[in-house]
Amino acid sequence: MSRRAARCRLPGLLLTVLASVSSSAGAERVHVVQPGETLWQIAAEVAGDPHLWPRLYRANRDQIVDPSRLHPGQVLTIPDFQNAAAEAETDSGGPAND
Repeated sequence: MSRRAARCRLPGLLLTVLASVSSSAGAERVHVVQPGETLWQIAAEVAGDPHLWPRLYRANRDQIVDPSRLHPGQVLTIPDFQNAAAEAETDSGGPAND
């Protein structure tokens, strides 16, 4: 198979993976990395706060070797950022302790 043919099949393969992930019970949210994206940008998009990128990194540490280098086509699991924000406030003695 040529490289071009392999590249053409990649989107179809990703759609198959995403369909299987989203159809399973209790499926997690996922994000397919696009060229040029960073964890900072993805966290801003999915969580509304780019400063939560370390949480995104920790949730995908098994496939991200260097958090400053993502690869197009990587399928990242999106953690529950709402619980992360509540945990951070509790740890820092913020409003959750009132």
